[in-house]
Amino acid sequence: MLNSELVWQPLNRKKIFSTRIFDINEIQSRSPEKDTATFYSLHATDWVIVVPVIRNEDGIESFIMVKQWRHGTEQLSIEFPGGVIDKGEEPAHAAARELLEETGYQAGELIHAASISPNPAIMENTCHFFFARNLTNTHRLDLDDDEFVNSEAIPISQVIENMGHGMYIHALMSSALFFYIQKNGLPAN
Repeated sequence: MLNSELVWQPLNRKKIFSTRIFDINEIQSRSPEKDTATFYSLHATDWVIVVPVIRNEDGIESFIMVKQWRHGTEQLSIEFPGGVIDKGEEPAHAAARELLEETGYQAGELIHAASISPNPAIMENTCHFFFARNLTNTHRLDLDDDEFVNSEAIPISQVIENMGHGMYIHALMSSALFFYIQKNGLPAN
């Protein structure tokens, strides 16, 4: 339920900058006290992140994760596979596609975990999280022209221990890990 004393009324929106990946919009809005102010938002296509889980012959569960360069931080980042949802594509289809493209794994089971706003203060898009189980390795990647990634199985306990440190710095990966723990609990040591 909306509290009218908190709701702003958008009056005008215009695109002021555009890139291949996102647009920046200027928004004129009226405050609950009837003042007008200007805000800026970043419009990007919705994203998917997949948490693929695999069990080795010793019964240890691991996540299939990718390592890639991130231009914003100018460093390597270890992440769950994911990416942009193509126009007209359903989030679950995008999740299966991104998993296959970046890791070579096909999911026998794909479960929607959550959908969140990456940063509702300035971003307009949604990020959809999925769990992938019963994986089959096709040993075939289909990376974008500007995408260079390595994938590897990393024990879940190691990911939990490292999240927020070193190459585990992507905030949305912390969200993905949280949703995994929320649904599955902490792994037994």
